Amino acid sequence: MEEEQGHVWGVLIKALVALALIAGAIAVGTIVMVRILGLDEGPASSGAAGGAAGGGDPLPTTALPVPGEESPSPSQRPSESESPETGLQLSVSPPQVGPNQRINLTGSYEGGDAELQVQRFENGAWVDFPVTASVTAGTFQTWIQTGRTGEQRLRMFDPAADVASNEVRVTVG
Repeated sequence: MEEEQGHVWGVLIKALVALALIAGAIAVGTIVMVRILGLDEGPASSGAAGGAAGGGDPLPTTALPVPGEESPSPSQRPSESESPETGLQLSVSPPQVGPNQRINLTGSYEGGDAELQVQRFENGAWVDFPVTASVTAGTFQTWIQTGRTGEQRLRMFDPAADVASNEVRVTVG
């Protein structure tokens, strides 16, 4: 009888050790993934001198214009340039960031639901940036990060309709 109880206790201890090892592996895996994805960086940890790659900066607080309402004065608008008459309007916020900090791109598109491509002006031509945005109910929002310093010229492009937005500029560095 004592031998049987000793065997049961041995099995229970082995099961508890195995469970503890599995829980530890899950915890370590979760911590590693959170750090790789930059999810451990809160808004307080990013600053003008250089936040984490995840950014943590909130989306712009200015609302998109509502059709039929007056648009905000130029001093209230995010950084933007003159818009072409395409119905595709882009705004950028903030207008200046550190390398690899979040750059928010928001806007409106009268062309209906579409998949827009972010483009950057490089060496005299517009080149696709590896980020897209979906237009839903006439608006879109996305964000990018770049380590390339200096003034960056960006726009949104609808390849299906061959329509480009206004150009926006953001200073990185």
